[in-house]
Amino acid sequence: MRILAVAAAAWMLTGCLLSPGKFTADMTVLRGGGFSFAYKGDIHLLGLSQLIAMGAALDDSKAEFTPSPCYGEPAEVDAAVLKTAYVQEEQGSEDSEDWAEEALERECTPAEIESQKEAWEEQRAAKKAEDAKNIEIFKAMLGGIDPTSPDAIDEFITRIKKQKGWREVVHKGDGLFTVDYAISGRIDQDYSFPTIEKVQGITPFIVATARANNAVRIDAPAFAAGGQTSFMGGNMGGLMSILQAVGSSSNSEEAKIFANLPKPDGVFTLSTDGDILTNNTEDGPSVSGAMRVLEWKVNARRERAPEALISLNPA
Repeated sequence: MRILAVAAAAWMLTGCLLSPGKFTADMTVLRGGGFSFAYKGDIHLLGLSQLIAMGAALDDSKAEFTPSPCYGEPAEVDAAVLKTAYVQEEQGSEDSEDWAEEALERECTPAEIESQKEAWEEQRAAKKAEDAKNIEIFKAMLGGIDPTSPDAIDEFITRIKKQKGWREVVHKGDGLFTVDYAISGRIDQDYSFPTIEKVQGITPFIVATARANNAVRIDAPAFAAGGQTSFMGGNMGGLMSILQAVGSSSNSEEAKIFANLPKPDGVFTLSTDGDILTNNTEDGPSVSGAMRVLEWKVNARRERAPEALISLNPA
């Protein structure tokens, strides 16, 4: 159950459900207040295979109990066999501990087998309850879509395609989607991508925040290795302690889960004819005609999420 807990923590750490993969993202902000945004590439629905495995494990009617070996006191074991084991141990044989253990192994009593079976059934029931609870949590995050259902992906795609901007959504397997998204509008109100109807807790890839002084702030929280944690702020403090405790071993299953999480890999370009007040690009703006262009190369090594502040000064 530790692995399930770590998987859940991993989803929360990376924005619960969605993460960018390979992509190109382009945003244009005009001083008159118009804007456009396009995202083309990969989006990962995190943990889908683990959730499906949880659902399959709930239907374990074919699971069979297998008794574990029982070991007795020396008096209950054949004396000649026991003597051989002790000799092996005294002679320093590499297999001495195994020999001694095997020598003490005996047939379990009916009462011992029954006790083992009761413990096995209790553990199985507890695991099923925990898995069912986790599935319900993520079902709520997905706005009621059961992630263990064979129809979950189709339902997810249908819901996305009902929204403006999603021109193409294709599932490539194991929660990996390739998408083509483009939208335009006015920047006098806040904008965020992606937003999916009823789906909870998505760390935005892009956030545009309109200010009262005719400026707009652009942030890209998901386009950085450390950006998501900083964007989510103090809520991550307790979770990070848990992650450090359960994932400390580089060879653990938990560590493998984190190592296999998708990493953002792409380019985010922001073009504007407004005044760029602040930005955190490597080289600052370049000029293309009447537009100033900011470019961020996004990868797993990028610690700070892209950000810029633009003055629009609409006429």
